[in-house]
Amino acid sequence: MARRPSASVVLFAATVFLSAGLVFQLQPLIAKYVLPWFGGTPAVWTVCLLFFQVGLFFGYAYAMLTTQCLSAGWQAAVHAGLLVAALAVLPITPDARWKPEAGGDPTWRILQLLVVSVGLPYFLLSATGPLLQAWFALVRPQLSPYPLYALSNLGSLLGLISYPFLVEPAFGADQQTRVWSWCFLAFVVGCSACGAVVWRARAEIRSRRAAQAAGGAAGGAALGAARPRGGQLAFWFCLAMVPSVLLLASTNLVCTDVAVVPFLWVLPLILYLLSFIFCFHDLRWCPRGFWAIAWAVTVAATVHLLHRGIGVGSSHSIPVQVAVLFGLLFCCAMLCHGELARSKPDPAHLTTFYLTIAAGGAAGGIFVGLVAPRVFPVNIEVSIAMLACTLLVLIAFFQDPASRLRRGRPRWAWSCLLLAVTALAAAQAGLFQRSLVGVQEVHRNFFGVLQVRIEPAAAPENGFVCQLIHGRTMHGMQLTDADKRSWPTAYYGPQSGIGLLLGADRPAHPRRVGVVGLGVGTLAAYAQPGDHFCFYEINPDVIELARRFFEYLSQCQGTTDVIEGDARIVLEQQSPQSFDVLVLDAFSSDSIPVHLLTQEAFSVYLRQLKQDGVLAVHISNVHLDLGPVVAAHCDHFGLAVACVESLTDDRRQTRRAVWMLLSRNERTLETEAIRRVKSPLPKHRLVWTDQRNSVFQALRVWSSDSDGP
Repeated sequence: MARRPSASVVLFAATVFLSAGLVFQLQPLIAKYVLPWFGGTPAVWTVCLLFFQVGLFFGYAYAMLTTQCLSAGWQAAVHAGLLVAALAVLPITPDARWKPEAGGDPTWRILQLLVVSVGLPYFLLSATGPLLQAWFALVRPQLSPYPLYALSNLGSLLGLISYPFLVEPAFGADQQTRVWSWCFLAFVVGCSACGAVVWRARAEIRSRRAAQAAGGAAGGAALGAARPRGGQLAFWFCLAMVPSVLLLASTNLVCTDVAVVPFLWVLPLILYLLSFIFCFHDLRWCPRGFWAIAWAVTVAATVHLLHRGIGVGSSHSIPVQVAVLFGLLFCCAMLCHGELARSKPDPAHLTTFYLTIAAGGAAGGIFVGLVAPRVFPVNIEVSIAMLACTLLVLIAFFQDPASRLRRGRPRWAWSCLLLAVTALAAAQAGLFQRSLVGVQEVHRNFFGVLQVRIEPAAAPENGFVCQLIHGRTMHGMQLTDADKRSWPTAYYGPQSGIGLLLGADRPAHPRRVGVVGLGVGTLAAYAQPGDHFCFYEINPDVIELARRFFEYLSQCQGTTDVIEGDARIVLEQQSPQSFDVLVLDAFSSDSIPVHLLTQEAFSVYLRQLKQDGVLAVHISNVHLDLGPVVAAHCDHFGLAVACVESLTDDRRQTRRAVWMLLSRNERTLETEAIRRVKSPLPKHRLVWTDQRNSVFQALRVWSSDSDGP
């Protein structure tokens, strides 16, 4: 009959498993919580992941320093003190005072929020894996600590997978933070109990260490001779950094052009984690030749995809785009993490090895989250990672004595390989140059990449058109012909829902119109003398470019204001503005800021409208069907609604657009022009609140030819 595991073994196993699950539950949980506060942009997740990678490095460093520099008793005592201190930040619900009060780059504010809200708990959870494995080896030297590592991986996977499918649908945002906090409390109890086991065994541990030290001087000298050198450390660092760069860069690219949803955060993280599990469990999972071929195939597919375009303009379906980019990530991770596993040092230097890996991961996060947006005018991080990974693979082949390509032999093979790398670099350079054709100016900041382009108009007789592009989505355009610059274009033409509303006959009194999302200021073309248009825009670069390259604001017949900041936060702080019309037209590429489409947000909008005012919601979107969300709010607030769909008209330089017009007064929407073109309302409803919302629910069938603008 098999022996039952002792209580201490069960205790250590349960604590490690729980801590790993909490680490990977916390990442999407807290990111989703603060996402609405900072514009709903994909960069919020990038900054959060940067924080978690850096926190992981400090957690590993703490575990290494305490196990190397402190006695077992002091390790337990110090860690117990930090665990008690961490209880002071529970629950981890972020304070609403961290919401930004103005526009601009919120990177440092997000990092400060995370440090204050979850910094200490996450730091301790990050240190748990290596620290408890070291403690287990001290109190149970006859048992291998590897099962704890396997349990940690299992807990991490379950934590990641369960969030988008179980936790997010079942709990509201505040409930999630409270449940997580109770689970962390359970972890504190378990980890403190593990520390107590170490404390009680401190005398035995001390005597065992003394005996080992007395008999191991010669062995220690031998180990010292095998200490990893600087070149090896640099290679480990790069092998860890490149997959980290590709993890953040590919996730950012997908979320920018599809949707900012936890599922699309979690999927690449799962692949990244699986690569560690496979490579460090058994090297048979990561044969270099197989994964090098797979890497070449995915690189070719990615280059093709990048040249054909990602997101709205691509001829490939969304599943294909996601599969190619995340397949590239997985192949890169298997190659790089496989090389790490192959070059793993003597157990005496494993702490240095793992700390170097953590440092490389953190550096990758810093590069994508902080450096790249300030250095590169467009998103080229995926291209850089592809070249870097390819070079690392070639270095591995070159220096491996068992490789057929060792030391640059045979020369014909290396000539072919270097030619392929040169072709890859040339293709990426060509893609970069092509992306700037017709571009007048490029701005990149926290909110994404903005380009001002001049291109031929859809109808030759209209000459040229100046466009504002955010990511790959057009956010407004203006004809350059002097006689046609006043034409409202794109989604705002005279036959669109907003055009029918604002372009109607002269009202009896001047109108007050609020617009959430500036674009290029196209709606100012509908202003008549005496009207006042107030635009709310979170991205300062959009404001600058709209004023410098487009004339809608400067040529407006009424008066205009442009207020920088998150529209919802500003409107919450403002006194009632008594708008006749409030337009909701805020996009970050194709990623919808969900916090602008919740019941609580609509309550704010209605407070800013006159009793018979109209809330005009622009819901044109390739990937998301927002009609059921808006219709549910109409039911909740008892609003009359008219859905107006207009078609593309090349002669007027307008695009297909879908608008939903909402009002407390049904007669306001009963004009002949609107009644004639009303479309049926969606049959089903999606209720979004601040506590419960999921963009995943609103995704259309994932196809590049889905219904959309």
